[in-house]
Formats: sequence, C-alpha cells, structure tokens
Amino acid sequence: MESTPWKLFLVRHGEAEWNQANRYQGRSDLPITARGEAQARALANWFAESDVATIFTSPLVRARSTARMVAERLGLVAIVDDRLAELAYGQWEGLTQAEVKRRWPELLRLWKKAPDRVDFPGGECLRDVRRRIRNFLEDAVTHPGPVLAVTHQAIIRIAILEAQREPLSAYRQVRAETGSIAKLLRQGNRLVLDSLHEVGHWDSIGANPSPFR
Repeated sequence: MESTPWKLFLVRHGEAEWNQANRYQGRSDLPITARGEAQARALANWFAESDVATIFTSPLVRARSTARMVAERLGLVAIVDDRLAELAYGQWEGLTQAEVKRRWPELLRLWKKAPDRVDFPGGECLRDVRRRIRNFLEDAVTHPGPVLAVTHQAIIRIAILEAQREPLSAYRQVRAETGSIAKLLRQGNRLVLDSLHEVGHWDSIGANPSPFR
C-alpha cells in the first residue's frame, strides 16, 4: 500500500485590525478582531480531527493568536519561526492605499503591475521573502507531518509560487484571504500544490472573508 504523502498546511491568520481597515500591516503587530477570533475557532474546529503533528507560527501576534487556538485544540504547542513573518512594508505600514498613492504613486503603480521589481522603502522585497520561505520549506519537510504553518499573505503566495514553479511576477495571481487554508504535498523531492484557498470551515460560524491586497 502506498504511504500517505507528507502534507504542509499553510494558514493565513485570522483577520486583524488593519485588515479590516484595509491598511498595509507588514511587521506591525496588531491583534486579531472578533471576526479574526471566529475564523481562528473555525480553523481549530476544521483541524480538530486532523493528524497534524507539528505547528509553526509567525512571531506576529495575529498569527500566534490564531495558531494558539488550533494548537490547544490539538494538544500541541506552536513553534515560533521568524521566517514566517509577513513581508516588511517599511514606510508603507499603517497606511491605506490612497495614502500610499499620494506619497509613492510610481512605486504603488509598479507594485500593482510588477511586484517582483519593488523594494519597499525601509522594508523588504519579494526576493527577500522568497529566500526566507525557501529555507523554511527545506526545514519543514524534515519534521514529522502533517505540518501546519500559520503565517501571512506574502508568505503563502510565494510558497504557492514555489510549489508551482512560477516566478515572483505571478505574485498577484495567488489568493490567500484571512483564515484560509492551502495545502502542499511532497512528491519525491519537491512540494506540489494540492489545494488553495479552502474556506469551507467558515460556514459553521459565518466568518466571512475580509478584503485583501
């Protein structure tokens, strides 16, 4: 009988205050909202019957709060991993898109059309995040599976691009709303995408999606 493939679940944290306000969050450390807590409970319910063996989380509180709810339900302790932290937007953090447009109109236009070419003032670029996530994925497959990583939009988008062997220029083609689940499988020496943007677990509590960039 063929063994069950090793799995990695990528979960975006529950909605945080600036998701609701549609502000760039990055490394800004804000708590999850009431809807974010509902999304985290829905995730805990969804994973309750799973065989997840290891949980990793971004160090940011919105991810740690989400991961803690799931971990407690499974009787596990979430391991904080700095490589799962969100893309650092630098001087854009805390600003709405309209505010960014007034100060950096050309850079915002580039971010929308060619995100792989953007270096955020005082922050990171997608290449920086790709290096981090590649390193995390290489380590993650050495842990007993299935593995769950509670993280952020940029991390999930780039991890999916890596699994699909797509360039960073395709960044905006990947969807990853708050509280959603993606799943990667290990096939041979590579990870492949099995499912993306699973949100069926919201149905039981009405945890509707929030806006995303």
